[in-house]
Amino acid sequence: MISAQRRALILEQLRRDGAGSIVGLSDSIGVSPSTIRRDLEYLTQEGYLERSHGGAVLKEQRHTTFELAREIGMHVAHDAKVAIGLKAADLVEAGQSVIFDSSSTVLEAAKAVAVKEVQLTACTNDLAIAMVLARIPRTHLVVLGGTMRPGSLTMIGDPGLSFLDRLHADIAFIGIHSLAGGRLSETSIDLAAMKRRMLLCAAHTVVLADSSKFRHPAFCDVCAAAEVRTIITDAGITASDQRQLTDAGVAVEVIGEVIVSGRP
Repeated sequence: MISAQRRALILEQLRRDGAGSIVGLSDSIGVSPSTIRRDLEYLTQEGYLERSHGGAVLKEQRHTTFELAREIGMHVAHDAKVAIGLKAADLVEAGQSVIFDSSSTVLEAAKAVAVKEVQLTACTNDLAIAMVLARIPRTHLVVLGGTMRPGSLTMIGDPGLSFLDRLHADIAFIGIHSLAGGRLSETSIDLAAMKRRMLLCAAHTVVLADSSKFRHPAFCDVCAAAEVRTIITDAGITASDQRQLTDAGVAVEVIGEVIVSGRP
């Protein structure tokens, strides 16, 4: 198991249980106590945890610009992201034009679409997603230009941002940092601008977000949830969050069930 995957599992267990001991984490994850101790030291230094006697407590992140490191974030809630990606891939039909936003959950959707090998025009601002889509036979791939965000494979700004003004896509799969309060929000102004433009140029807008995205708002609003047609999430979403979205006219698809809004 690679270090990023172990650290993601530690964060998930602490989020579920609130706290954990070195011995308990060692037993549940299946690695030595010394390895867990080193991981806890790393996660504490990076600001994710607070150490306690013999273990650690999750540090609840309320800073609106806080982001998990990419190599850790892609492993957090991984099973949910894979399931969400598979559900999203069911929406893709041959001959469509599809925007794939930069996101670890959207990456799973791209992988699921690649397995289907349908003919499509695909557009993305993520280099990892581009590598996946490039392997699909008969796919016309458009990679948006721009400046790469530090610590990520995401392209932001022009020329990609302006290029989106000229596109009319069938579907846009959008990842998001937060869905708290019935609004989509992101950790930076540049990211929010890119996602807002993607939403505007697609006929069917689909947000792919695991249930952890409903906790705290991020720095910059993208749009109100009511401006999105579909949200796909996992069963961890609360009844109140579901109700707020469906009342706003959004079709909420929860893995294992589908809640259809009154939108025509």
